[in-house]
Amino acid sequence: MSRVLPELFAAAVQRDGGAPFLTYYDDTTGERIELSAVTTANWVAKTANLLVDEYDLDAGETVAIGLPPHWLGVVWALSTWSAGASLTSDTGALAITGPDFAIRGERETVASALLPLGGRFREPLPDGVHDYGAEVYNHPDLFVPLDPPSPASPAYDELTHADLIGTAEPVADRILVTRDLAGRDGVGLLVGVIAGGGSIVLCRNLDKAKLARRLSDEKVDRVVED
Repeated sequence: MSRVLPELFAAAVQRDGGAPFLTYYDDTTGERIELSAVTTANWVAKTANLLVDEYDLDAGETVAIGLPPHWLGVVWALSTWSAGASLTSDTGALAITGPDFAIRGERETVASALLPLGGRFREPLPDGVHDYGAEVYNHPDLFVPLDPPSPASPAYDELTHADLIGTAEPVADRILVTRDLAGRDGVGLLVGVIAGGGSIVLCRNLDKAKLARRLSDEKVDRVVED
């Protein structure tokens, strides 16, 4: 078993990089996006480079993610760990917010419009808030950390990389979930899927009338209740 979370995800990419890893639906907007492990890794690398090169995120700093259940939450979590930083349920040095601008970081605030393909905002942002969609595409698909995490490095509040990996139950199934996988109640499940070689169908604003068809179309093995 890998010792730190970036290694765990890199092993998943090497194992079956082209297979679906995260399929996202929003039943309010009609959006669907499917990311393979390789595509997810590209987004993670771009975002980690953005964190380090543009926002000067240092190893050991904290990042707060204030997004609804969304595929970008997974990207931000993996990017934070890649940079040697940790997630926090409190106020972070950096904050990642959605279009509601619900949270602010102590040092930097980055907002996502939550549009398809990580698109940029169409209106000006509040002062001091960076537009993720306008900046992330300028960064490379390869990230090499200057100060990579160790098993004892914080990963989420008081939990270390070793804690999250050691307590996650490996998931080999294709699962349907509606919870925030970058939040305290969902991050263990995310780690379990990465460790076990499973895949995720993440549904925001799930229309229950579409559930049976979605389970069939996406070949879901089981639903993980919130």
